[in-house]
Formats: sequence, structure tokens, C-alpha cells
Amino acid sequence: MITVEMDFDLGKINFDFHRVLNAIGDIIKKDHFRRLNVGDGVEGPMDELEPSTIKAKGSSMILVNTGKMRKLNIKPATKQNQTVEIFPGDKQKYKRTNVTMADVGKFHQEGDGVPKREWFGITKKIEKDINKMIEGLAEEQIRRA
Repeated sequence: MITVEMDFDLGKINFDFHRVLNAIGDIIKKDHFRRLNVGDGVEGPMDELEPSTIKAKGSSMILVNTGKMRKLNIKPATKQNQTVEIFPGDKQKYKRTNVTMADVGKFHQEGDGVPKREWFGITKKIEKDINKMIEGLAEEQIRRA
């Protein structure tokens, strides 16, 4: 059995992660835009829109191939609220409808009677890159303490 002990001053660790959270949000946003530009979803290539997805059976949910879902919004983290939020333009409605971009995104993501097109999420590669960033930050903070 090997026992390793390490002393550090918890007071020297900076628990303000808002800058790195915002950097992570930017990484996710850029990857999302890049993926959708080439037709990739979270787990690889997405199928083309099928005619059945243009107007779902029994639904007033209309999907329009506008490309607007590529451009995500970010509500940045702050020192007081260390959460970064990434979302499609949820308040913007499609012309002449009560359907928001968030509604359409959810419909694509879940399928709801039509083929799923999982477009929103974090790819395994980006998740791995983010984990490395967090691990590096944690190691750096512990070394300083």
C-alpha cells in the first residue's frame, strides 16, 4: 500500500472559474457551428431533412432549413453566477407562427414522430478537451496552494 499526503492551503485556491467556464462555452459554440456547417450532429453526420419533418403529423411545429440553429447564444458566467448557459435563440419566433427556435431545436433533438436529428450537445472529442482543461486548472490551483 502506498500513501501519499500533500499539504496545501485551501485559502490559496481560487474558486472563481467564470473565465474558464466562458472559454468552455466559446469552445462548445464554435464546435457546434463548425459541426452544423458540415452537416454533423453530436454523434456524426445527420440525415437530411425529410419531407415529413417539414410539417410534423398532427403538429403545428414547422421546421425550416434556415441555418439559424447554428448560431447559439451564450449567457456568460460571472463571479457571482458561475454558470455559463448556451442556447439557441429561444425568444425569436419564426415568421407568422408562435414557434420559437428553441421549440424547433427540441423537436429536431427528440424527433416527436419524425426522424431524430440530434444537433445540440457536446461531442466526445470536445468533452475530452474540456476535461483536460479542467484537470489542468485544478492541478495548477493545487500546485499554487
